[in-house]
Amino acid sequence: MYNSLAAVCEDMQSNGISVVECELKSNPSLCMEKGRIVGYDRRKFGNEAECCTALIHEDGHFESGAFYKPFSVYQVKQQAENKAWRSAFRKRIPWCELKSEILKGFSVWEIAEHFNVTAQCIWDAYLYYRDVCGVCMQEDT
Repeated sequence: MYNSLAAVCEDMQSNGISVVECELKSNPSLCMEKGRIVGYDRRKFGNEAECCTALIHEDGHFESGAFYKPFSVYQVKQQAENKAWRSAFRKRIPWCELKSEILKGFSVWEIAEHFNVTAQCIWDAYLYYRDVCGVCMQEDT
C-alpha cells in the first residue's frame, strides 16, 4: 500500500475532511475536530514521506475520534496522540502487508519507502502490532 500524498489527501477529503496546505507558526500539521479540517505546512517537511506520515497521523485523529484541547493535561494529550497513531497504523500500514514486507527481508527503510512514510513510523507500527496487538512474526503454514 503506497500512501501517495495525493491519495491520502483525496481519501481524507472523500471522508469529509478538508485538507489545506497553509503556513503554520509552530506545528508542521494540525487538525481541528470542529470543521473537520487538517492544515499542513509543506515547507516544514523534508520530503513527501514525512508529510504523508504527518497527514496519516492527523487522519488517525478523525478515524479514532481522539482529539484534545491545547490546554489539556499531558496524559490526555498523549492518550489522544497514541490512539491517533494506532488508528493510522491499522488503516495505512496494515499488519498483513507489514509482515509480508518484513518476511521478504526488506529493511525498515525499504519498507518505509513501500508505504511512503518515515522509518520511525514503520518501527512504531511494528512495535504497536507486536506489543499491543500481540501479533507473531512466524510465517503462516
